[in-house]
Amino acid sequence: MRAWPGGFGYAKVGANYGPTLVCQGEARARGFDQILWLFGKGADVTEAGASNFFVVWRSKEGRVEVVTAPLEERIILDGVTRRSVLQIFRERLEAESGGLLEGMGVEGVRVVERKYGIGEIVEASRERRLLEAFVCGTAFFVCGVSEIEWKGESVKMLVGSDGCGDYARLIKGWLKGIIYGKERHEWAYVVEEEGVHV
Repeated sequence: MRAWPGGFGYAKVGANYGPTLVCQGEARARGFDQILWLFGKGADVTEAGASNFFVVWRSKEGRVEVVTAPLEERIILDGVTRRSVLQIFRERLEAESGGLLEGMGVEGVRVVERKYGIGEIVEASRERRLLEAFVCGTAFFVCGVSEIEWKGESVKMLVGSDGCGDYARLIKGWLKGIIYGKERHEWAYVVEEEGVHV
């Protein structure tokens, strides 16, 4: 557990990260890159290391969902990258009807911000409904997750040679395009340079 209601888990302050270094070291000693922070009796998923965590699965009703923890309890960081990822999903991939999105090679998604437990991820994996997971944040930007271990059970997810699943790859590409001015978006204003001499 990294943070708790009434604390400062939502804030980017040193006290949120310094105490986590011991746990991070233990995870690395076991061959993992990060820790998945859980909260409460239901082992609710909160964050991964110092990054926001997202899971993409097919619901029991058959719809593809992108799920991340909510902000209400103020135990996860309300990061700019998290907000950006959610907005891009909503703008470009959210679809009421689901189904394959033309030219993208993925199905439309439902974006869900809610509490969910690690047990739901394990169950989705066992039922072959788990598609991918990824983290996002200032340090990691957008990075796929290939494996989660919980109580001795390994949950594996396919990632490409770039370390991302299909949805994370699309989001990462679009955000990079906006950042570097290769793609027009309301978040960025591209200023053409004239007469630059070096």
